Amino acid sequence: MKRLFLILLLLMASLTGLSQDRVSVAQALDSYIKQVRRQWAVPGMSVAVIQGGKTLLAKGYGVKEKGRPDPVDENTVYQIGSVSKSFTSALMAMMVDEGLVRWDDRVKDLLPDFRPVDSVVREETRVSDLMTHRMGYTSQAATYFPNLGYDRDQTARMLYLQKPQYGFREGKHYNNMTFLTAAQILEKVSGKTWEELLQERIFGPLGMTGASSGKTGYLNSPNVAGQHDFSNRKDTLRVVQLRGNNRALEWLTVIGPAGGVNASVVDLARWAEFHRTGGLNAAGERLLSQEQADYLHTGVVIDEQTDDHLTLYGQCWYIEQNQKCRLYYHTGTTWGHTALCVFIPEFEMSLAILVDSEAPGGVRFSILKRLVDLWLGLPDVDYSSAALQKWLHRKGSAPSKASRFPLRKERPAASALCGNYSAGELLGDARIWLKDNKLCIKIGPKGWTHRMLHERGNRWVFDSDGHRFRATFDVRPDGTVRAFDLDWGHGETFDPWIRKK
Repeated sequence: MKRLFLILLLLMASLTGLSQDRVSVAQALDSYIKQVRRQWAVPGMSVAVIQGGKTLLAKGYGVKEKGRPDPVDENTVYQIGSVSKSFTSALMAMMVDEGLVRWDDRVKDLLPDFRPVDSVVREETRVSDLMTHRMGYTSQAATYFPNLGYDRDQTARMLYLQKPQYGFREGKHYNNMTFLTAAQILEKVSGKTWEELLQERIFGPLGMTGASSGKTGYLNSPNVAGQHDFSNRKDTLRVVQLRGNNRALEWLTVIGPAGGVNASVVDLARWAEFHRTGGLNAAGERLLSQEQADYLHTGVVIDEQTDDHLTLYGQCWYIEQNQKCRLYYHTGTTWGHTALCVFIPEFEMSLAILVDSEAPGGVRFSILKRLVDLWLGLPDVDYSSAALQKWLHRKGSAPSKASRFPLRKERPAASALCGNYSAGELLGDARIWLKDNKLCIKIGPKGWTHRMLHERGNRWVFDSDGHRFRATFDVRPDGTVRAFDLDWGHGETFDPWIRKK
């Protein structure tokens, strides 16, 4: 009886939504977006909503750079982060349509160099596993290798040298770097790069004229949003513009298949519409079969389950069934940008939100929830204020403890650290020296040089492409230094850099 009542309630709500005045919904949403931006101190954001194939809202709010007047608009380009994953999975579905690959193909049969140290991962991984976060690797493992200059192939190799932290296909554990393997498959079966496939198969046919990928695409965009760090101090929001190497643009290029697409909200709304319509572009041309579109949108692993909603994860789409509607969405975060891409079939609606700071999900999801309520004609709820208070009073995460060398109280002499080090063929060499009485390190395959700062005891830190690395040194009782290792951020353990004789 309770289930029947819920079904009737949902039906009535849907019918109510269909009768809502599109103009009043757009106006109310526009007003709420302004409130959200003000509450969260967001420099700039852009929002686009399409309903029934027609634009309900497409607008920019605020500015591209904090403290400067140049406004964002609906055509301003942002980095869309992990929403990029849905582009890679769609490209794979297109290859399946053409018979170039099958979802149940073993990866080792397609890529002879696919040799994870874990035998189960090596023997059992299928194409369908690569983009559903269930291969067992710890969350975000290998995410920061590109920040030291390692390329896609090197980063993928380093991921698979690690033992998975969880059982194969036993739950969802988010990881970016398995998508690099998916891109290798795409490039092998098509004979084209991931970037070429994006342009030819998606950006061009969908009219995503502002879309691009990686560092070059972002920097070459004439109408581009700045990047801003987002934090809080004593319940006060702190927004700082990222500049230079702190923007992690080298990382953006390497991470491409998992997070390197750039787009405007107009572009991203078209992408959502492509999925909502089951693989059609605006002209009604079919770019993807309905069968493969359905495959992408079918949940394969539980992400979250509560009393009032169930969220599954499919091929790079979250599928959430709640008491109001069914949502298909994906979020995205890079250094200084965040994104949300949504389509709601029963409302014939698509939504894109792009933000020029690393503001928490409360910004984007408050707007999404308000839009759903407005369309259903439900009473106003201030989701943003509640989300902001919750975020301000959250608990911080525990610091990483990944070093094999114990942290000591004594600080070794800086001159004792100087010398040449090697970590073997994969990680390569490092050199540490003093310049103008300041410690410097050259490390990584591109030979980038960084200033080292003392943190405490036998630990120094340095920043590379937007990420802070911690180097802990193995100091002998006589004060000499034998080796150092890096904290990669997520518990990864590799051979240390050993000092050369």
